[in-house]
Amino acid sequence: MTQKQNEFWVVQLPEITKWRGSLRAWALCGLIFLACAAIRFSLSWWLTPVLFLTFFPAIMAGALFCGWVAGFAVLVLSTLVAWYFFLPPYHSFVISDAETFIQLLGFLLVGMFGVALIAALVELVQRLDAAARLQEGLFRELQHRTANNMQIVAAMLHLTRDEVADEAALEVLDRAAARISSMAQLHRRLYSQEAYERGLEPILRDVLRESFGDVPVDVRLDVEVEGLSLDQMMSILLLVNEAAMNAAKHVFRPRQGGHFEVSLAEPANGQVRLVIRDDGPGFAGTGEAEDSRTSLGMTIMRAFAGQLGGTLQVLEGPGTGLLVDIPLRR
Repeated sequence: MTQKQNEFWVVQLPEITKWRGSLRAWALCGLIFLACAAIRFSLSWWLTPVLFLTFFPAIMAGALFCGWVAGFAVLVLSTLVAWYFFLPPYHSFVISDAETFIQLLGFLLVGMFGVALIAALVELVQRLDAAARLQEGLFRELQHRTANNMQIVAAMLHLTRDEVADEAALEVLDRAAARISSMAQLHRRLYSQEAYERGLEPILRDVLRESFGDVPVDVRLDVEVEGLSLDQMMSILLLVNEAAMNAAKHVFRPRQGGHFEVSLAEPANGQVRLVIRDDGPGFAGTGEAEDSRTSLGMTIMRAFAGQLGGTLQVLEGPGTGLLVDIPLRR
């Protein structure tokens, strides 16, 4: 069994144990016990050296699905069946010699240890699951409050417009408020583990679709990396979203380009390389190369690159290209 399959079993254990003690669980335990007993009777000749072997699955299933009391009950029932049918003198509850006593006692001790171990494992998993659910609820509330605070900041920037007369300052305020509002919406929607269950590429495509709106853009995604943390994926999404907003404003709406590419690959150096590129005129083609490199959008993207543990680099043309090497943290 692979590590991924083991993790799947552990993750599903809290769901499996939710119906412990129900009629369905008791019926399943009974069926497993009957199956184990039938196997023991049908293979009686071959299983003589290991009299109790086939009863252990029933004991463990009883402890898992119905609790330690059921596990112990199945243990006692298995002991009686094995004692009556498979230990001399047969068809009698008489201990004929010391060997029989040692066999019964050993089976009871091993069975009780198994029941206690299963019960402790289930209890531990249930407590961890409850703690994880509590942590997830607190985390969601924190992210919701963060998004609300960002919306409040955006609203305050809008209110500040009435006190500003300079057109350039008004434009900066409007752009800052729009970006904060956009980030708040993304934050509320995307800062959730469920959003990334299908991987990064589907949600990245949805984000870009919303960023470009009705502007015709040929989006090409090449995401070859798995296992990124939630914080890393969120920062990558926000960085790409910012680059897409800049490209939509300076390249795609003015009809100076129509292609937007995002690639995320893992080179041999153990880092994740994020490359974002459009087919516009690039910084040199705008006539405002230096201003573009120090603009609010670039400042925001550099901040996100810093959160990822990397540095934003501007690539040579054609178009505008951005590169971030991200240390891999799994």
